[in-house]
Formats: sequence, C-alpha cells, structure tokens
Amino acid sequence: MTRGQRRGRVTVRVLAAAALAGMAAAIFWAGPRAGRVAQGEGETAVFFGDSITEYCDLQTYYPGLRTVNEGIAGDTTGGMLERMGRVYGADPSVVVVLGGVNDLLSGYSAGQVTANLRTIVQNIHDNLPNARIVVQSIYPIADSVDLYYTDIICAVNDALRAMAAELDYTYADVYAALQTADGRLDGRYSDDGLHPNDAGYRAACPVVRAAIDG
Repeated sequence: MTRGQRRGRVTVRVLAAAALAGMAAAIFWAGPRAGRVAQGEGETAVFFGDSITEYCDLQTYYPGLRTVNEGIAGDTTGGMLERMGRVYGADPSVVVVLGGVNDLLSGYSAGQVTANLRTIVQNIHDNLPNARIVVQSIYPIADSVDLYYTDIICAVNDALRAMAAELDYTYADVYAALQTADGRLDGRYSDDGLHPNDAGYRAACPVVRAAIDG
C-alpha cells in the first residue's frame, strides 16, 4: 500500500466517524426525550446509557419489569459518570449499563472506555450494594472502513467479558446477536447503521432479559 493509499484510508475513516458522530448529534437534538420515571410493575430496573438506551421503548421490549430509562442520546461514558446520582436515586434492583460507542467514534481509545465502564460498575457496587448489574456489550455498527471501528468495539467487548467475574456483573453479549459474519451490524437490524430499529431491539432484548433474569 502506498503512502497516498494509507492517507486516503485514514481520511475516509475520519469522515466516516464524523458522519456517524454527526448523525448521533442530530438525533440528540431532534429526537424525543425518554421519560425518567418508573414505568410498569415488578422489580425496578434502571437502563443507563446513550441513545440506544434512550430510544428503546422499555415497556414494549421488557414487559413485566418496572423500568426507568436513564439513556441520553449523544452521551459518553464520561458523561454517564457525571450523572450516576440519578441511577442511585431510583433505588433499583437491577442496573443495565450500555455505553462507549460515542466515545470511540469521538477518538477515545478502547482502554479509556474500558476504564470508565469499570469505574461506573464499581460506583454502582459502592452505592447500590444489593443491586444486580448487567453490562451490555457495545453494539456493532455498519463499519465501512477496513473494520477499523469494529476492531476497537471488539477490544472493549473482550475486556468487558473478561472483567465480568472480577467485578461481579453479568455480561450480555448483544454484539453476537446483531453482527454479520465479519462483525459489522446486520443491515436488517438498523436503518442508519448505528441505532437499532424494531427488529434490532427485538433481537437484542432477549439477550439482555436473559441476563437480567439470571
């Protein structure tokens, strides 16, 4: 590969990241805001994350749970760390964590994202010692550039899987349910290459529900 070819691939990669990040930002400003009140009956489960959480209709996909949606579109793991008091205030029996893709699309390393997610889990343990914790894998994306982002996402997911026993949480491998053979997001499960559509949520949620029910 020539220097020009490498430069071209890097440029395309940056443009692809900018396009995905811009799409997430547009949805942040244009999309409906999720309610932050408990809905349903049964034990309380707080879903904590970014737009993939915010735009999930929890009562549709998780019937039988009393749910609180603490997803905020465009949020990063750093932003999640700053608003953990909302999770504690709900006094949940279960906390379902999903975060990191916005960090990676903004240029943060797999190590930085993993470290933040570790801190999030440790803080939940410290403040909600009786709550069960489910950590979802980062979901696949429609990576069109040499599987660059796919490789980074997989690195974080491998670390999350490895940390599960150490930090006493259940790892929910949603990535495996949504991927194609090469690790990209299956086009059947998203209309924009990043966020699940109804079919995507229906494929993902049974994995998460099995982890919740343990």
